[in-house]
Amino acid sequence: MTTRRQFLQTLAALPPALALPCAWSASADAARLALVIGNGAYRDAPLANPLNDARAMAELIGQAGFTVSTLQDAGRADTLAAIERFGAAARRAETRQVIFYYAGHGAQLDWRNYLLPVDADVNNADELKQRCVDLGMLLGELGAAKDKTFVVILDACRDNPFGKAYQPQQKGLSQFDAPAGSLLAYATAPGQVAFDGSGKNGLYTENLLRELARRGTRIEDALKRVRLNVRLASHGVQIPWETTSLETDVYLFANGRQKLSDAELEQQLQADLAAWGAIKASQKTDDWVNYLRNFPNGRFAEIAQQRLARLLAEAERPATPAAAAPAAATPALDIKAGETAPQLLPPSPNPYSAGRYPLGRHYTAGDAATYRQSDLLTGIQERVYTLHVSRVAERADRVVVNRGALVWDLMGNAIKIGDQEFDAPRQFAPAELQLGKKWTAAFVTTRKGAPESVHFDVQITRREKISVPAGTFDAFKVEAFGWNKTAGAKLEVTLWLVPGVNFPIKSESVMRARSGQLKNTERHELLALRQQVFERLPQ
Repeated sequence: MTTRRQFLQTLAALPPALALPCAWSASADAARLALVIGNGAYRDAPLANPLNDARAMAELIGQAGFTVSTLQDAGRADTLAAIERFGAAARRAETRQVIFYYAGHGAQLDWRNYLLPVDADVNNADELKQRCVDLGMLLGELGAAKDKTFVVILDACRDNPFGKAYQPQQKGLSQFDAPAGSLLAYATAPGQVAFDGSGKNGLYTENLLRELARRGTRIEDALKRVRLNVRLASHGVQIPWETTSLETDVYLFANGRQKLSDAELEQQLQADLAAWGAIKASQKTDDWVNYLRNFPNGRFAEIAQQRLARLLAEAERPATPAAAAPAAATPALDIKAGETAPQLLPPSPNPYSAGRYPLGRHYTAGDAATYRQSDLLTGIQERVYTLHVSRVAERADRVVVNRGALVWDLMGNAIKIGDQEFDAPRQFAPAELQLGKKWTAAFVTTRKGAPESVHFDVQITRREKISVPAGTFDAFKVEAFGWNKTAGAKLEVTLWLVPGVNFPIKSESVMRARSGQLKNTERHELLALRQQVFERLPQ
């Protein structure tokens, strides 16, 4: 009897014209479809691993129950035909989930990404457009299929794709924000290149195969572990990234997903909290690496990513004598109401992306922000107040504000607000700002000895211009929807953040009782800002 493994190996070895029609015949199970392409036999810049990568991915995806079609060492005509058939199959009413995987050379031109067929003879930019395959064609085919889930994985950023014949101005691939209902995963950061690998698989796909094979694992969590593992293995030279607009949890192995009971969910939360408690003051890289591997979407994951990044940066930084700080440094930012606000976030030159930026906060004693607080419904001003940074303890990850009335971590997440304390920082500020980014913020807050359990689902939903008394700013909008389980209250928090700015430009909060009755509505708008350190982003 022919096993699935043998069938997939045979299918991968068939010419494209033979492989495709049988895989997507009308009688095939079309609920979950996949197209896998591996190109390595390039004339000027051959690659060793893409065929192995594609075969292994096809086998894994097939084991998960997808109907898989494969192409190997495909020319342009076969690739275009395959994508057209793939798009038609994805548009069928019965199709629900679609995966596209590509391993091989890729290139970018004018912010568009191109997959390179093995027969592409490219000597200039015009030939790149004419003789390669625009990824936008694939995304257009998939975008025409409504109410589906799409996962696109590109291990396509090898260096020197055209040999000596032609060198594109930009390396790697361009950032492209995920269309609705999709996830785009790249082997390395925009404009960077990926390793082909010294073993039988590329570095990215080697880790991808291992993490995606875990039953009951969300694809997004698997990709977070892949990013961590590749970053460590390459010593920071290659860092995978994703952009997502998925609205539901997606699993490769749907039959491995188990609905957890309330007791099991509570057990997971307690394990997460215990892991955090054991390492929250740690300065050891391995502690944070292990946390992220065990809890890729844990309630402290954003904090862990930021702390790990700081520790890795410290380890990679060359040892130099510490320079004495100037006695009276001129603030990097000095913004006042009534004056024209500086452009802090440059426009994205990429028409297909809002950009991706580190949070980039660097607190210094003396930083201050003044706000106007008003009622969200009536607009009536209630007070004007100033947040003044009194002390920064970097090793302890603490920012003391207004002489201890408030305490934040180095990301600006609250640990204490007046008599209200949090068992862990309230994660409303993420490690990086990117459209579609999602995370959870779950914590226990205590006021006068009475604990309350709170959970938020948080997402960056837009990049937009907002106007406040301090001026008009280009900012990322962060929306958090939560539930105070103890008090039975529904919570909504919205923040507008600018990379590198230590304070929110604007924030709004709404609290509703279990009955739906409004209990509290607040708006806080920036009036003035003084900040000692601000790393301006490149124009």
